[in-house]
Amino acid sequence: MSRMRRKGALQQSTEAQLELRPLMNVIIVLIPMLLLSAVFMEIRAIEMTPPPAAHSAVASVPGLDLVLRVQGSAYVIEGRDVAAIAVTRQNENGAPTAPTAAALTRALASVTAAHPGTKAIRILAEPGTRYQEIVTLMDLARAAGLTDTALEGATTKGA
Repeated sequence: MSRMRRKGALQQSTEAQLELRPLMNVIIVLIPMLLLSAVFMEIRAIEMTPPPAAHSAVASVPGLDLVLRVQGSAYVIEGRDVAAIAVTRQNENGAPTAPTAAALTRALASVTAAHPGTKAIRILAEPGTRYQEIVTLMDLARAAGLTDTALEGATTKGA
């Protein structure tokens, strides 16, 4: 310790040393604990096939050319050699209600049962359709056995 005289007052000065070892020990223990407690997210992607090119004719699409149209008050299932099936469109929080989803699944399953080997469906969504509704429709199609899903935007009648 050294004593210094400054403006008539005695002052003591001490030399302090910073101990880094305890801090490093804490960090060494915290890093593995934080890594072990981290939640790792599984990132999923929805597999889809692009719709046929605009210049190609619809007749060139092989099979049923099954289409699920999202219209104002109904979902309409159409295709070659398939009578149009309409299901009332009732939504809750941007997705079809449970009765609507069950009716759609039954209708799609009946089409796939009547035409075995059918795996493709196109979803034609009108402008303003919520993404959650489209994703739910894709899930319902997969549940009915239609694993090859394409998404298209419906054009307006006047265009």
